Formats: sequence, C-alpha cells, structure tokens
Amino acid sequence: MSDFCHSLPRTVQDARTPDNWVKRDPQRLRLTGKHPFNSEARLAPLFDAGFITPAHLHVVRNHGAVPRVDAQKAKDWRIHIHGLVENEVSFSLDDLKDLFPVVTFPVTICCAGNRRREQNIFRKTLGFSWGSAGVSTALWTGVYLSDILDYVKPHRRTAKHVIFEGADDLPQGPYGTSQLLSKARSKDNRMLIAWAMNGLPLEPDHGYPVRIVIPGQIGGRMVKWLTRIEVSPQESQHYLHFKDNKVLPMEVTPERARVDDHWWYDPRYMITELNINSIIAKPDHNEILQIPASSPDSPDEGTYNLRGFAYAGGGRRLGRIEISLDDGLSWELADIDYPEDLFREVIHDDPIYGTIDMTDRDTCFCWCFWTFPVSHSKLSETSVISVRAMDEAMNTQPRDMYTNATGMLNNWWFRVAVHRTETDNGIQLQFEHPAPMETTGGWMERIQKEGQDVLKPRFGPSVSTELSTTPAIVPVKEACMTKPDVSRKITPEELKAQDPEKPWFVVKGEVYDGKDYLKDHPGGADSILLVAGDDATDDFMNIHSMDAKEKLAQPNLISVFPQPRYL
Repeated sequence: MSDFCHSLPRTVQDARTPDNWVKRDPQRLRLTGKHPFNSEARLAPLFDAGFITPAHLHVVRNHGAVPRVDAQKAKDWRIHIHGLVENEVSFSLDDLKDLFPVVTFPVTICCAGNRRREQNIFRKTLGFSWGSAGVSTALWTGVYLSDILDYVKPHRRTAKHVIFEGADDLPQGPYGTSQLLSKARSKDNRMLIAWAMNGLPLEPDHGYPVRIVIPGQIGGRMVKWLTRIEVSPQESQHYLHFKDNKVLPMEVTPERARVDDHWWYDPRYMITELNINSIIAKPDHNEILQIPASSPDSPDEGTYNLRGFAYAGGGRRLGRIEISLDDGLSWELADIDYPEDLFREVIHDDPIYGTIDMTDRDTCFCWCFWTFPVSHSKLSETSVISVRAMDEAMNTQPRDMYTNATGMLNNWWFRVAVHRTETDNGIQLQFEHPAPMETTGGWMERIQKEGQDVLKPRFGPSVSTELSTTPAIVPVKEACMTKPDVSRKITPEELKAQDPEKPWFVVKGEVYDGKDYLKDHPGGADSILLVAGDDATDDFMNIHSMDAKEKLAQPNLISVFPQPRYL
C-alpha cells in the first residue's frame, strides 16, 4: 500500500464497522453513511488534480466490507483459473510477473451511477446518490487478460464467457460478473489483471492485492480482490451480475422493478460500456465572479475560462465538446486537450511499471479536458451554461433525462445556472450546479421547491413571473415513516443501554427496532448492528427506497426520541 495511505488516519466513521482497520482520507464524500464505504472526491480537488487521480481521491465503490489482506496473505494470494480450459492453473502475483509481459497504461474508471443524485431529486431510484465526481483516472500496472487466456487455452465452440469473482463476503455471495470470451481474448480491449495503481501496490479500497481493470466499461465490471476466473458456457450467475448495473426501460418504475424480477434477467438492459458524459468543473458550485463596472474610458474586457472534463466508452474518441449560453438554441466548440495522447509518443521500460507503450493503439480509454473562454460581458448576459459531448460515432448527450429505475448512465446536458446581481461596484455572478454532493441544494432542488418541472427546467429572471400561469407540479411524494398511535418516549440512556444484538436506532427523531431485519437485510446484518444506539438518519435516508422507508414503520417504530440529532 502507498506511503500516502499509511499516513492517513483511521476515521471516526469507520470505528464500529468491519473496515475499522482501513485508513482513508477524512475529507472524502461518503455516499452511503458509515458502511459500506462508497465515495467520490469533491469536484474541485478532483479536477485540480489533473489527468492522473491520486489514489486517495479516486472513486470507490464497495458493496460490503473490505477483505483484510496483509503482506503475507498477499504473497500467498492465488487466482484460480478453471472451467472450459485445457490448462487449469492457480497463479500467484509473482507467477503473473514471471510468465507474462508486465504493462502499464492509464484508464478512466467511472461508476455507472455517476450523476444519479439528479435522478434521485426527480424520483427516488433504487440506488444511492452520486454527484458528478464518481469518475477518476489512474495508471494501472499488470498483465493482459488475453495473454492469460491464451496460456490456459479455452475450449473452442463451448467456451463463451469469462467469469470473475472477488473475495468480498456479501449476504448473497461474493461479487462477480463476466465478459464475453471473444472480447476478453482480444488484446485491443486491453483488459488487465492489475496489482498496482500509479506505481504503487493497490490500496485496500481499490482491490489490494489484485483486481481486473476493463477499459471503456463501467466500474461495476471490474472485480476487486480477484480470486477466481472461470471460462464458462454461460454468463456469470452471481447475484449482483443480474441485480445491478442495468438501465431498465423508462416505463419500469423503481417499485415495479423491485417486484418484477424478469426485468433484471433480460440481457438487453445490461450495461457494459460507458456512455458519453461531460461535466462543468469551472465555475464550481456557489463560485462567485465579480465583474467590475466598466465605462467608455475603461471597458471591461475580462475573460472567464469555462473548464471541465468529458469521457466516453468502448474506446471511442470524443470528437467535439460544445458549449451553449442560451440553453441549447446555439452551440460553440470548446478546445479539447487529450493528455492520453502523450502516452502514444513514447516507449518506456521500467522495473516497476513494466512496458509503457501505446504507440500502436488508437483507442481512447481516458477522460479528456475542455476549455471555453467567454468574455465577462457575454457571461453576464446568460442565465445558464450547458455542455454536451459527441464521440467519433456521433453519439451525443441528450437534452432530456432518461429516467430509469436504477438511475444509471445519467448523461443529459450538464447545466450550470447563472445568477446575476447588480452591485455598486459592477456585476456579481453566482453559479449553481444541478445537484452537488458537497452540500444540499443545487438548481434542481431549488426549482422543484418553486414548483417547476425539474425535467424541463427554465432559467432566467422571467421564470418567476411565468409560474403563476403554469400548472402546479405534483410534489415528490414523501415516505410516511411514523405511526399516530406511538407516543412512548425513549431517553438517550435507554437507547444506549439496549442490547446491541437487538438493535434500536434513530431515524429523523423516531426510534426503530431493527432486529427483524437482521436475517434478511439486503446489506447484511452488519449494516444494522453498526448503527445500534446511534442516529442513523443519514445512513438510512441516503440509501433506502421510498418503499423501504414506509416498511420500516410497520411494525418497527417503537417510540419518539426527544432529541432527533443528539449524536
């Protein structure tokens, strides 16, 4: 593990979780409360870090506890490769380094749920909220999966899929998923069995000691803590291979998806490749720009550089990124910087990185960065900044949100609202992102409270006068988590004294008994036990669906707590 990782503290949030041994940056945004650990960086430091993301800022998606692997376990670690192969083997990391060429190259990894908070504002999906920073890029070191498959020799005709399984201990079994064998055997797809990140051993949250990295695909296809590779006639049968990473048809509501299982097993709705997305990082949310008053003798000729990043899937290059200052009526091209291209210009051999050589590769597996200079005068006249990207196949981001039960692959235009205020010294512009994770608010939440339709936003000073003639938008339904006949009061002392094996916890000022959920809770019993005696409002509300919230009160609400947020 890296020196930086060793210098990090063990955080208070992890103290009572199975991850209490893992060192993490306390400034990271936690998306699922205390446990499991799912995190993105704040947008500004992620963007400022540049092309290569430091490990402590890199996106993390964990479904449960991080497997505890020390140096000796890592040395003894084996990846068992079996199934429809001529040569069944178990490789240590040293075996991989000795038998196959070691390579290093950059890959962008993105969670399929990136920007899901925008969908959750419109309607609570089946997933927890991600902001716009659930994406990162690192240098990954390992060996090509295609070389390993050539070594074990899959059976012709019958072998169709390659299944990957990790060491994480989840309620429905370890995390696993699969790839088509035809894609896995192609070196053009650059699938990598990786043990190092940015020149250092993987950190625990990133899969130490070994994981798979699949360029151009969603992060959910990249199994961490890899223990097993199976060549099979059928796709993975792991629970989360089917019950996650799907974009279901728009007509399928979260409630319907929860009860109608057949949607999850239809291969047409499975996500593999990333889609196109682009983000405005500068200006940041709540950033303020002061434009001094101008005069005929000293006109203001200042310029602001709008900046951000974009990415696509499947190795496709982004050919254009466009900016609109009039909500899509007209578009102008931004300048694009492709740092990945610098790696195509050199060949380097290194005892740590192995071979760095992308001179023969035209595919694009990394994010790019864009800049659009705009004059202060023009910026002060707009009420919204929009960005969209287009790849070399002419796929582009849509104007409208594709609402879906999982809230995945959300990639409608990224818009930043601009608020103008006249001051004695000139003009003040304040910028508002759609749904920032760093804080509550954002323009989506604001206009929803104003009665606007968040799927058809209108920007500018004329909006407020138009609202009086616009039909009212039906407010988002709030889950009822209370019962009128409950009046018992529980003191902090009673809450703390309750048997932790029969846990009570507080959500929004109400005390709930969690013992009936310990056996069948989808997130496992640990997720409930670790909040015993605590205020679990953030943990519970950020993750659970409306249906789960309503079920919690029947029959588990036992009292009203006199101090809702005392902890």
